[in-house]
Amino acid sequence: MTELGELRFNRLLVAIDGSPNAELALSAAVTAARRDNSALTLVTVAPDMRAEAARWPGAFAVPRTPQSEVDAAAERTLREAVARIPADIPVETIVRRGAAGPQIVAQARAGCYDAILLGARGVGRISALVGSVSQYVLNHADIAVFVAHAPREAPAADPLVAAR
Repeated sequence: MTELGELRFNRLLVAIDGSPNAELALSAAVTAARRDNSALTLVTVAPDMRAEAARWPGAFAVPRTPQSEVDAAAERTLREAVARIPADIPVETIVRRGAAGPQIVAQARAGCYDAILLGARGVGRISALVGSVSQYVLNHADIAVFVAHAPREAPAADPLVAAR
């Protein structure tokens, strides 16, 4: 049996959506970037509001939320993430528009990345342990994919029970 070597990364693609799971993926990416002197590319995907509106033919054809607001929120999510990354780590940001899974995979194929890091989004026991975006990326990416799942928070203790 051969000994395992350490993984080394030069460029990491990190999908950001502001969720606790994505934050964990970003923390892991920062750890790897510091260790390996890697560059990070943060990508967030804004929904295409016209395409979303078209999915519901009986609904209004005009998107309820203007695309400019959705795009601005995506930009804000990236800015807030970049502000938390240490200054010595090179960071590039990209906003894509459309369905998140296919857009993340397309970005991975368009660049020269060693791995994709993204957060899982649990959707209950029946669906799967990982969300549909992370499942899509796992099934379609041509490079390594690491899915972060933040631990569930323990429920707050009931003060009435604790006082007994």
